[in-house]
Amino acid sequence: MNLPQSYRSVRRITRRSGSNFYRSFALLAKEKRSAMEALYAFSRITDDLGDCNQPLALRNRWLEHWRQATALNLIRNPNSDQVLLPPGLPDRTDDWPIDLVSHAQQIMPALADTVQRFNIPSRYLLEIIDGVVADQQKTRFDTFEQLEHYCYLVASSVGLACLHIWGFRDPLPEQAAIDCGVAFQLTNIVRDISEDAQRGRIYLPRQHYAQHGLHEDDLLHPRQDDRLACLIEDELKRAEALYLSGWEVYHSLEPDGQRVFSMMWRTYRKLLERLKENPRQIVTRRIRLTFLDRLTMAANHFIPPLYRRLPCPPNELNASNPASTVVRSQATPNDTTPKNKDQQ
Repeated sequence: MNLPQSYRSVRRITRRSGSNFYRSFALLAKEKRSAMEALYAFSRITDDLGDCNQPLALRNRWLEHWRQATALNLIRNPNSDQVLLPPGLPDRTDDWPIDLVSHAQQIMPALADTVQRFNIPSRYLLEIIDGVVADQQKTRFDTFEQLEHYCYLVASSVGLACLHIWGFRDPLPEQAAIDCGVAFQLTNIVRDISEDAQRGRIYLPRQHYAQHGLHEDDLLHPRQDDRLACLIEDELKRAEALYLSGWEVYHSLEPDGQRVFSMMWRTYRKLLERLKENPRQIVTRRIRLTFLDRLTMAANHFIPPLYRRLPCPPNELNASNPASTVVRSQATPNDTTPKNKDQQ
């Protein structure tokens, strides 16, 4: 498959996903938009490999094949249309639940071109896969530092790759980007407490829920409980502090990147506000943004006069919150360098 065909393929994969964030790519210049589609398609297939209804050993083997294929193709001759496949992967996998070879042929040329064109460190792409692998292997976290490293792999690594596509002024706002990714993922984790419990997963760290007198069984069978409500409020405060730090990314970005980042940041931050409105409801239903929330968010970023009237920094950052500084220091480890999985 040649490069133009590969870019058309990643566009189809991205459109089929139905993601709300796909629409935000339209705010970018054409070359950046195509690069975001390549990154999104790669991340989508990586997630699908981890989420498919197959035995754990098989999912891990497929993810290892996918990681090797990614590494091989990110260092291949950029002028070659040949997609390299790792040893041990059959030439055809069209009878597999997920056609790994076909997806590699569709995605890898566009992904490799994107990485080269925008100077994206290849480790970010490999860390995205490592995050999905970690999700197969680890369903409990003892400390916030362990959870934060997991959030780095599944969220911050994607964000750091996005920064290279959106364009930024040196130096790279790495710590702010890492904090922003952790804030987004922590918001998702709080929203999904009940859904994750049904899958036997607890992402909130034992260190935190034990402080509220909660035990593992309380998280696996959540109910409307004062202790759980207090835990949720504490986690949302930690997320708020990370959003505060994460907004600093905005000031380093090129104008079209600022608009996309603003839409993503404000969308997740609005979701956090919805979660704060009634923490007890999190255990009984999935909290979502309303249709009006989503419509307003899109209008404010796609209609230039409305975008220019958006407060910058956002109102959420202007509100005084003395607790943020204290919570922020608890939320960020001294060493944010990604660790090997056996260090988690």
